[in-house]
Amino acid sequence: MIALVNPVSSGSELAAAFAEEGADCLLVHTRDQASAFHRATANGRRSHLHTELAGTAEYLRSAGVRTVIAASEFGVTLADELSELLGLPHHRHELRAARRDKYLMARALADAGLPHARTVLLRTEAELRDALDGWDAFPLVIKPLNSAGSDGCHISADAAEAVAAFRRIAGRPNLTGEVNDAVLLQEFLQGTQYIVNTVSMEGRHLTSEVYAERIDRSEGAPVLRHIISRPVLNDAERELVDYVSRCLDALGIREGAAHTEVMLTGRGPRLVEVNSRVMGPSLAPDPYHAAFGYSHQHLVVERFLRPQEFARRFELPYTAARTVAKVFLRPHRPGVLLAVEGARVLRRLAGFHSIDRLPAVGEPIHDRHLTTGRSGIAYLVHEDEDLLLSSLGVLHDLEDTGGFYRLAEAERN
Repeated sequence: MIALVNPVSSGSELAAAFAEEGADCLLVHTRDQASAFHRATANGRRSHLHTELAGTAEYLRSAGVRTVIAASEFGVTLADELSELLGLPHHRHELRAARRDKYLMARALADAGLPHARTVLLRTEAELRDALDGWDAFPLVIKPLNSAGSDGCHISADAAEAVAAFRRIAGRPNLTGEVNDAVLLQEFLQGTQYIVNTVSMEGRHLTSEVYAERIDRSEGAPVLRHIISRPVLNDAERELVDYVSRCLDALGIREGAAHTEVMLTGRGPRLVEVNSRVMGPSLAPDPYHAAFGYSHQHLVVERFLRPQEFARRFELPYTAARTVAKVFLRPHRPGVLLAVEGARVLRRLAGFHSIDRLPAVGEPIHDRHLTTGRSGIAYLVHEDEDLLLSSLGVLHDLEDTGGFYRLAEAERN
């Protein structure tokens, strides 16, 4: 029996991948995900609504659970805690806080002798001003201690911008449902940002996908426009993948999926963050299978259901037959959606594969900066990377000039 903790966001696709293979799974939901619990129960899925740790652990023990998996960002800590109480193979429990707290994450890398971004933990504006007095490099980054989807992240050109960014996020709720009771001041890493997805087995890390990211800046916020896979790695990218493996070791990651963001700078790779769960927010499996022959979630399923088959992958080189690009579609301004006029253009672009999670006509679109996929996700797959890059340029121009979404002004309350 496998317990999937909070299978929401891309975790729903992880649950679907287990179900596809007939796995015996129990879905564990926390109260803040109660609507997902009720949907799962209504659909006949075996589910448990978590209320307190000891009770849930006993329920899982009595159900015969032998594996606990964090199925989304919202399940990472609880999956760690439950596996420890049940005495099941998992990550190193003494490093649990460092896998969630970005400041402790940087400290763990320092303890392991790994290069990392200069990071300062702040709880008050006075602490921020003191830190800025000794800060000699701008721009810098202000961001929540814990969140997701670039929520609250601000690239500040000077001290005044940094203070304003701190005031906007300190003490406010974030995307994970937590309150920002601490904020990070971090050096701005100049370079190309990458994603490295992995699946681990008994402390060995299999690289499943490597992506380069296009990140624009809008009103001081980083905006992820697309990620594009790297079917063949160059020397610098192989160094980056090796660095990620050492970061996973430093953070005690031993079993299952991890999604790591890392910057390739002129001084070498520097960690942005590690997330010990499958990549989000969308893992529609078919475009990944078209490019790699697998998806991140299907490799997790293979690791736990067919470990001997998965182990053979460690002997194979990293490569892919095709390039896949994942585009975080965005409107040119906030508003109420009247029509998706760009969809017919997108579907005719060379390399077009599919569209996922398009917003419904009549739905308001407010925040254009979050990378949560709420404005839709497009996938392009092709053998020719240059052809994909050309298609991506056409699509982004369409978005930026207002040709993709037709919007009406949103009503103000």
